[in-house]
Amino acid sequence: MIDKEWTFVLGAQDPEMREIEHVVQDAGHPFAHAARGRRRVSPRTAYEADGVVRVGPDKIPRPAVLPPKAPAVVVECALGGHEPVLRVDHHHPGDPGWGMAPADFLGGSSLGQVLALLEREPTATQRLLAASDHCLTAAYQGECPGVDPHELLFLRASWRALVSGRTLSDVIEGITDAARHVRRHHDSESGEARFLDPTEIPLDLAEGAAYAGLPVRYRELLPEGILKEMFKGGTPTAVEAFMEEHRAAGRTVYGNPHRGYAGAYWPGRTARP
Repeated sequence: MIDKEWTFVLGAQDPEMREIEHVVQDAGHPFAHAARGRRRVSPRTAYEADGVVRVGPDKIPRPAVLPPKAPAVVVECALGGHEPVLRVDHHHPGDPGWGMAPADFLGGSSLGQVLALLEREPTATQRLLAASDHCLTAAYQGECPGVDPHELLFLRASWRALVSGRTLSDVIEGITDAARHVRRHHDSESGEARFLDPTEIPLDLAEGAAYAGLPVRYRELLPEGILKEMFKGGTPTAVEAFMEEHRAAGRTVYGNPHRGYAGAYWPGRTARP
């Protein structure tokens, strides 16, 4: 159990982080959102935060203050000049959830770690969120105890529909269609399906690959014009090989072999996932 006065500093928004915020708020703990340049961090800037804000339902970031010596629990972020009393994360070596297997998805996921800190049992929905964030491909293949892959698909598709403005049926069709593409393009020799033209990747590709349970390598052009290559759903050995391939080429690399994913940015850009 942690002290009631400790402040949670929350990283980039996604379904798991949104649930973490609800849990923290319900438990009566103060919280703030990690920020860079007075805007809430994205997944790429979460570990380069230089301050905090509070983002309300209107999505407008408002200035907030975290005193330099205030005890803070940082969740999937890092705040420059502030050493936290606890870290909740699973993205980097040394994080509490770094090497957790799918069977231990609650201990591996950030949501599961927060629930444990607050001495709360996970609900059925929280188990789905934790499993999907920690090890999505494994969760879709039934490797996470107590997680139903069909319920997981409905939850994930509902979120994608909400944030994209698409209908639920359109998203589900997009995921299953992407899964068909991945199966057709799977190369048994390389052990993966490759989609290296960023202008021709199927809609919902990464989700479809996880649903199909097959490794996929693909490229995307980010809004800033940066080319990013990603590998998802692979074994630890395959992920490590991907990371080493790009390191050897001088590219900025991130990833977690235990969770089956990695990514790389082309030279001239320092970035985080």
